[in-house]
Amino acid sequence: MNSEPTPFPAIPDDFLRQCMHCGMCLPTCPTYVLTKRERSSPRGRIRLIKSVAEGKLAVTAQFVEEMNFCLDCRACETACPAGVKYGRIIEETRYAILQQKPVTFKTRIFKKIVLNSIFAKQSRLRFIARLIRFYQRSGLELLNLAFNLAGFFSKKLKEISPLAPQISKKFTAQLLPEFLPAKGVARFKVGLLAGCVQDVAFADVNVATAEVLALNGCDVYIPRQQCCCGSVAAHAGDLQQARKQIDRNCRVFNLEKLDALIINAAGCGAFLKESHEIFHSENSDDSLALITAKTKDISEFLCEIGFRKPQAALDIEVTYHDACHLAHGQKIRSAPRQIIQSIPGVQLVEMPESDWCCGSAGVYNITHTETANALLERKMKNCLSTGARVIASANTGCSIQLAYGVRKYKTAMQVRHPVVLLWQAYQRENSKA
Repeated sequence: MNSEPTPFPAIPDDFLRQCMHCGMCLPTCPTYVLTKRERSSPRGRIRLIKSVAEGKLAVTAQFVEEMNFCLDCRACETACPAGVKYGRIIEETRYAILQQKPVTFKTRIFKKIVLNSIFAKQSRLRFIARLIRFYQRSGLELLNLAFNLAGFFSKKLKEISPLAPQISKKFTAQLLPEFLPAKGVARFKVGLLAGCVQDVAFADVNVATAEVLALNGCDVYIPRQQCCCGSVAAHAGDLQQARKQIDRNCRVFNLEKLDALIINAAGCGAFLKESHEIFHSENSDDSLALITAKTKDISEFLCEIGFRKPQAALDIEVTYHDACHLAHGQKIRSAPRQIIQSIPGVQLVEMPESDWCCGSAGVYNITHTETANALLERKMKNCLSTGARVIASANTGCSIQLAYGVRKYKTAMQVRHPVVLLWQAYQRENSKA
């Protein structure tokens, strides 16, 4: 435990002073609602951070634990009347902690293997994904879950084993060409970020995104050499690695010649849109300014260009989960709903607390499994109360968490991205033609 107060020069003081400590954030904060502890609320954490920044409080183990206990769901930002940038505050605090606290051997290994090796190069992640796919399709996963084999090794491994996403039969590069021309008159040129986990576990979402864009007059570029957006590394405190990945994608996509870089995962989109601020960039001509300006969520872009409403009906009831980094981070709420409601036969049934965090929060469901499960229970009760057959989700982590919830609570509900529903309606048009 550190006994000497350590200042946090990285956190802008005006961000900390902006908080009025009014308490409007309290009922929107999942960790405060669960614990009723002031220190586990946004205003409580800001008080702690301010005390550390002023040298009044040491960076203790409890302080570090509290900063990591936060989901960074940013619901407090939506509720805050003063416009406090809480997401920036908590992420820069975590970064400062990693810079000032000694890095353990376990952390060094994690950063070297997971961040700098696997997520930095998609071919390596695909190799790991193929191993997981074999584990899932060979029956080993069923055997493990049925007989609790993971529990013999560790309690944590037992807890996280059911969380693994189902790996796609084929990855994005096997299903889509590097260039998909517009079907009809080309009105826009866009790039599609295939993502990291999205690429190997939700390749169908990438296919649906590309096809829908092409049907709406877009030439779609999906370069093979693209990599993870960098959010995984950034959230782990490795901003240097994150910046390398952003620069790589800027070069690979040749952003100057594109109208937009399309993202279909809310967390990735929020990170890229804010990267110019995250890295404190002052150069308006650099890659950060460019990628911030070009990044568009798929639902946001489709509504901006006026997407074609499908003619074929799906005849299903759908409820929509607001991903935190789409609703609170990017302030996008209506666009996904417009897409869902544009499909004939689809009835959108709003769930209670649609923007309450599901507990995924990046790797939070792995690092804080008990808390994440409590949030998932609340989310699934709200989902089930709608009677809908489909839960629409526009974020990779949320979709994984909700799919786990569907299995855990033994319901027949399905988890689908809104753009997948739109693509299914377009496909049904073709089948009836």
